[in-house]
Amino acid sequence: MRLQETYEQFRDRADFWWIYIREAHPTDSARPARHVQIEQPKTFLRRQEIAGRCSAGLDLKIPCVVDDMEDTVARAYAAFPDRLYILGTDSRIAYQGGRGPREFNIPEMEEALKKLLSKKD
Repeated sequence: MRLQETYEQFRDRADFWWIYIREAHPTDSARPARHVQIEQPKTFLRRQEIAGRCSAGLDLKIPCVVDDMEDTVARAYAAFPDRLYILGTDSRIAYQGGRGPREFNIPEMEEALKKLLSKKD
């Protein structure tokens, strides 16, 4: 997975976090995905379990945190269904990618990260 490669390349110079938010197409929704057989979790513990399985299934080594049941992070960053962000050391958004996964542009994100890191050096 390209995102994992980006993490491996830059993890010594930047902090990476994979934030698990609510399911975009759970089986109990109006638009379930065929490739995802997960119901929308009703508890934070269940959301944590699903996040762990997802991370393992994708073989991600990026540290994972789980959004709360009120979807605080997803709402604050307009991150649903998923999105790639880079935050600067000032906590401001330095890069906001397109809505994922179709609009993910990892090369563009990497360039934004390189630019931000060059200012830091």
